[in-house]
Amino acid sequence: MNLNHGSATTPTNRNFSGTNPRNSNHRNHNPIQIFIFTLLFLAIGLLCSAIYLSRQLDLYNHHALSSNNIIVEQRSDGRLGAVAIGSNHAVTDRKKGMVIPERSNRIPPKTTMDDDTHRKVQSKAADTQKTTVDQSVFPPILQSTADFSNVKEYPNDRLYCMVPFIWNPQIYSAIMSTWGQRCDTIHFLTDAMVGGQLNGDHISFAGDQSGNNNQGSSSGTAEDSSGTTKPYWEYPPNTFPPNVKFINMTRSWENCNPTTNRQGRTQKKVCRHIWEKMWRSWVYVEEHHATEAEWFCKVDYDTFFFPDNLKYYVRDVKQWDPLTEHHYFGHVIQHRSRKDKPMVVGASACWSRKTLGDIAQVYREMPKGSMKGERGKCEDRAHATEEVTTSQCLREHLNIEPEAARDDQLREYVTIDKYPLVLTWNRTEQGEWWYWRGKPKEAGQMENTIARRPIGIHKYKQPEEILTLWEEFYGPSGNAAMEKVGWQRHGEVAKKFLLEVRKAMGIDP
Repeated sequence: MNLNHGSATTPTNRNFSGTNPRNSNHRNHNPIQIFIFTLLFLAIGLLCSAIYLSRQLDLYNHHALSSNNIIVEQRSDGRLGAVAIGSNHAVTDRKKGMVIPERSNRIPPKTTMDDDTHRKVQSKAADTQKTTVDQSVFPPILQSTADFSNVKEYPNDRLYCMVPFIWNPQIYSAIMSTWGQRCDTIHFLTDAMVGGQLNGDHISFAGDQSGNNNQGSSSGTAEDSSGTTKPYWEYPPNTFPPNVKFINMTRSWENCNPTTNRQGRTQKKVCRHIWEKMWRSWVYVEEHHATEAEWFCKVDYDTFFFPDNLKYYVRDVKQWDPLTEHHYFGHVIQHRSRKDKPMVVGASACWSRKTLGDIAQVYREMPKGSMKGERGKCEDRAHATEEVTTSQCLREHLNIEPEAARDDQLREYVTIDKYPLVLTWNRTEQGEWWYWRGKPKEAGQMENTIARRPIGIHKYKQPEEILTLWEEFYGPSGNAAMEKVGWQRHGEVAKKFLLEVRKAMGIDP
């Protein structure tokens, strides 16, 4: 058979230009094809360069953003504005993208003046930021009628309450109408993005078909009808109260992937990124409010807090010195495994002013921007667990261990669940489940699980629950809310506990 090697039917002998190398008439490549391939390679090179430069710019911006303490101050026109304070105290206006001189109402570092002078400067700065809040955008704050005449005062143990928050007007008003009035200073450290209707760990908007937009409490205003969130500075002036402090973060609460509920409907999940919010918030507090209190407590919004009992605990029970001693205390657990180090649960975690000052410096200097998960390091990173990382930073850099807040009968001052339920927890019958792991064998159980001067009771997520608890513990003796406690499941034990707490606090004789 005569094989014609120059035939076009022999694809294995072709080069990339489609010519036959054995045919001398086609040894030179087509100039148009060469030109096209040259342009293609150049385009690929330019694309790769653009991607590389973009990644470098992102890394630079992320480092710059993470290395600053991003806080919020009041603009000269009465509106709140987001600013970042660097190490030289220059202010970067993130909305305008420009560096401006330090503002006249910024408080100088506390090391440059004594406490009395520092307090006067802070008071003057606060006066310049007072504004009239539009009460029409959230429920009114009720003035308490509770009688505190028999409750002991602790003028040398002032308390700063910090509530990590996603703006929620109903919850805000419930707290400020109840236990928030007993804090010497209370601030709501809030994500900069506002909107939607918050229900637990999910968010919905007007017109959503998620099936839960009629539950929970609204976290925005009437402007939420757009079905999206927007930065707080785009809301009308005076929308938010002065003690709401917005914290801009590198990780937004609104960027989580949606989930599907039991009805098969899509729900937008809230990414709380609580660790980043916590360390940025504490740096802000240390730089602006450190001399306003001796004790500083982070209180979850669903924790009903007892500020007077906190002061009683640190002064009458412990007799601690907040200015010279490190203290980090609350409900201590060691629940993941026996190898885990103890930590304070997030429901309510408190520390002394000395601890605040030293840990804030640790937070300023720790590595920023890691995308890794839990790895036992004190650093800013995505998906970090707040309680674990807080205890890690304190232990690693300051040699501070968590202190369990228990009374002389080893009853807990802080609960992790609703008090009627906790009062039924039976260690003898239930065994060593995670709640009991690491606790003393003699720790109180059942009706002796909770101290009679509780500091915080957890898992009350609805504003109505907060208002009801206030009536139970501080309302007139024998009021309707108190009576209803006895009607509930385990009501007899809960009612007895309630009456003992009211008497111990001085509410009832």
